[in-house]
Amino acid sequence: MRAVRLAREALPPLTPEQEAALQAHAARHGRRWKSTLNNAWMGGPPHDDGSLLRRLRNSHGPTWLQSYRLPKPAKR
Repeated sequence: MRAVRLAREALPPLTPEQEAALQAHAARHGRRWKSTLNNAWMGGPPHDDGSLLRRLRNSHGPTWLQSYRLPKPAKR
């Protein structure tokens, strides 16, 4: 039997509001921001992820979060 590779479903791009919410969460929680956000998404503390990030969890999922990279700040 041949293994069938499932195509990854295309995810919608992040809105500017979602990007801003992720950046704000990262600024509050430092280098372990993904870990704290994933923990909050799984029902643990801190419960400061807000509805915008909860909707992002529902649309993109925790696996997406692992590979997500924050955009680099614009050079001045």
